[in-house]
Amino acid sequence: MNLVLASHALGYAAQWVTGFAAYDAEAAALLGVAANERIVALIHVGTPSAPPSERPRPDIDDITTRWQPARSW
Repeated sequence: MNLVLASHALGYAAQWVTGFAAYDAEAAALLGVAANERIVALIHVGTPSAPPSERPRPDIDDITTRWQPARSW
């Protein structure tokens, strides 16, 4: 995640992707991954052609509650 954050801080666009390529034996072989290693994610870094768009998110009040400790006295 630090690589993604650093890329964005430098003005690049980056995306952490875990998909079929992370689990594909042929892709692992092309990348030189040893038999005892595995791919956790692929991080794509490039120059953005447009500003990032925000995805729809639920209202925070709809998905959270305020914790109130039980009184013990």
